[in-house]
Amino acid sequence: MPRNHPFNAKVIITEFLTLAIWIFLLIQALLSVTLQERLINGGLLFLVIIFGILLIRSVLKEIEQHSEFETLTRQLETANLELKRLDERRVEFISLAAHQLRTPLTVIKGYASMLLERAFGIVGKKTNDTLEKVSLATNQLIKMVDDLLNLSQIEAGRIKYKLADTDLLALVKEITDEFAVPAKTKGIALSFNADVNSLPPLGADAEKLKEAITNIIDNALKYSFQGGEVKVSLDKTDGAVRLKIEDSGIGMTQKDLGRLFTKFARSEAAQKIDPNGLGLGLYFVKRVVEDHNGRVWAESEGTGKGSTFVVELPLPQT
Repeated sequence: MPRNHPFNAKVIITEFLTLAIWIFLLIQALLSVTLQERLINGGLLFLVIIFGILLIRSVLKEIEQHSEFETLTRQLETANLELKRLDERRVEFISLAAHQLRTPLTVIKGYASMLLERAFGIVGKKTNDTLEKVSLATNQLIKMVDDLLNLSQIEAGRIKYKLADTDLLALVKEITDEFAVPAKTKGIALSFNADVNSLPPLGADAEKLKEAITNIIDNALKYSFQGGEVKVSLDKTDGAVRLKIEDSGIGMTQKDLGRLFTKFARSEAAQKIDPNGLGLGLYFVKRVVEDHNGRVWAESEGTGKGSTFVVELPLPQT
């Protein structure tokens, strides 16, 4: 007999015991000698009959609810499997679309750069200005595509690391040097200071770490104003190396800080300055740093008071 059938063992036992009590009390009432005993036993029998009927109904209702619950559970499991399948398709679509978009964008960027470098001859000022806008827009699109690729890799669990001995001091200096021209163009003082002469090599993926640190410095420059400054520093703490990126930019509220490293998180001030961002860069940063057994956090005294990002990575034990 099916486990949830209304006449399963639980119902049968309940009905049998209830009937047995009824029969017992009925016999008691029939065998009563005095009128008072008959009234008492009869009244008790009546109450037990009512209670027994309610008890049986309660058991039947419980079994019915349990059956409905199991049906709903199976439906939810089916729905969850379908949602998981759709989510996998979504991740695959994002990855495929991003890959397909990146190739033509790279070509556009390459030709725009060649034209700006006068590889095909001198161009007029208006054409040059237009090419600069094309190059800038293409770089923004490539950044967005890269963010989507990183997101798809993280969500699909396919982000892979090629760990090797990495000179973090040299890596950070290289990244800072690459931002020297953009910082000068924007009128922002960019400096790098290392309180250590050398660091033991870290077992890390240099490419992923470079992308993560680049994201932070790029944001610091993007959200700072002309005449501001961005300070990059590196020092050692107990068993770890600490990288700090301080800027004099738009700053953040406590609410912004609380959701800063989540997907698609962008403050209102950041959206006004760069409406095209996806809010995925810092989400990627957090994942990369934590996958390297490190920590990352941000500090700010409030809107308009600048921000400080701190990355801590463990030093190899000697």
